[in-house]
Amino acid sequence: MSAKSLKIDSLDLDLENPRITLASDQRDAMQKILNEQKVRLINLAESIAARGFSPMDRFLVWRSDIRAGKFIVLEGNRRLLAAKLLKNPALITTLEMPDAYKKRLLRASQGFNVKRIEPVDCYEVADRAEGNDWIRQRHNGADEGRGIVNWSAIAGSRFRGRDPALQALDFVMEHGELTDEQKETIAGKFPLTTLDRLLSTPSVRTAIGFEITGGKLQTELPAEEALKPLKRIVLDLAGFGTGKLTVTQLKSKEQQNAYIGKLKTTDKPNLSMKTGTVLPVEGMTDKDFVVKPATALKRTRTGRVAARLTVIPKSCKLNIPTAKIAGIYNELKTLQLAKHVHAIGVLMRVFLEMSVDDYLENKAGSTLTFKDPNSNHVLDKKLKEKVKETIDHMVANGTVEKDLKGVKTAMNDPQNPFSIDTLHAYIHNRFFTPTDTHLVTGWDNAQRFFEKIWP
Repeated sequence: MSAKSLKIDSLDLDLENPRITLASDQRDAMQKILNEQKVRLINLAESIAARGFSPMDRFLVWRSDIRAGKFIVLEGNRRLLAAKLLKNPALITTLEMPDAYKKRLLRASQGFNVKRIEPVDCYEVADRAEGNDWIRQRHNGADEGRGIVNWSAIAGSRFRGRDPALQALDFVMEHGELTDEQKETIAGKFPLTTLDRLLSTPSVRTAIGFEITGGKLQTELPAEEALKPLKRIVLDLAGFGTGKLTVTQLKSKEQQNAYIGKLKTTDKPNLSMKTGTVLPVEGMTDKDFVVKPATALKRTRTGRVAARLTVIPKSCKLNIPTAKIAGIYNELKTLQLAKHVHAIGVLMRVFLEMSVDDYLENKAGSTLTFKDPNSNHVLDKKLKEKVKETIDHMVANGTVEKDLKGVKTAMNDPQNPFSIDTLHAYIHNRFFTPTDTHLVTGWDNAQRFFEKIWP
């Protein structure tokens, strides 16, 4: 639609905000957001009072068809509530909250200048569905790069400043001829503080031929000799050694020196090769490597793994004798994720229930109904109960529990892509749209369960 500049008073909280249960009116929404956010909302209000809104964010709004001249905020409800309380302190006294919260909000409101944030930068969408597409990207994690990708510990360290440990790690990452698996593991989670602890110990630096001057990791060694110990240390800390090296194993200087002393000859630098010229590892380039590491392999170009086109991978083979269930399974194997997420979501829900129904009746010898002790009426069992009963029967008959972990986890987490709540929402919630990545994750977590039902 279009960018807009709006006043705080023209913005309404979303009564269907996913952070809270359905609100009856604006005040109810305020109270529910406050109850859910607690002190985090107070901290946000104080930040807005002191610094204004973040210049990197704007509100996502939808023109209200009920309240003339008003816009419903689909994204930014926490910020909006904080701003409303700061602009109109009388609201603070109408909401239930600890006295300490009220005092902090009132104090923040005294120094708040609404002109600092108004008019508010907004972007209007045509309807809730369009807004949901953008909100999903923002709040569903990285989503394979579509959403906001949180910084790793390494990225955070680079932002704060390049300390010697980070200089060593980057040196290894750039020149160490690491495998893709090693690089991905290190980039995802690496104990940078443990590496820093090692390099902060003078005796360790001396043993491997390094020194730190002015915050720079430096050495007199040729590049290929300097790389040896650093590469070994980085790989050991990342879990690619004979055993994962942990922080508890390197706490004391004695432990650190013992670890360095046990490095293999191939991982130790030849200190007699010092050149007499001190160079920072940050400044070393490929030209400084006279000899490439002995472990270096010629890289080959590999094709990228093709994106999954259907929710069920081709490798999945289920033996389903029941015609209708087999038909649903075959449709799930052929419907394209890019075009049919709604149909796939509904069919996954149907396939799950029909599969457990068949298992309970034909393998577990169980019924799909129960008699209500209060009304004496015969009622259908709920899907969640049937899934649990199926899992229990499988485990009692020898199935290893870890094979069912994906489904068991989903049953206990309403936000899981394969939870009963999520599967129900695919059918009954007109404001909840499946995403291809969630559907794939849901199936992958449940596939082992289905393979046990249909061996």
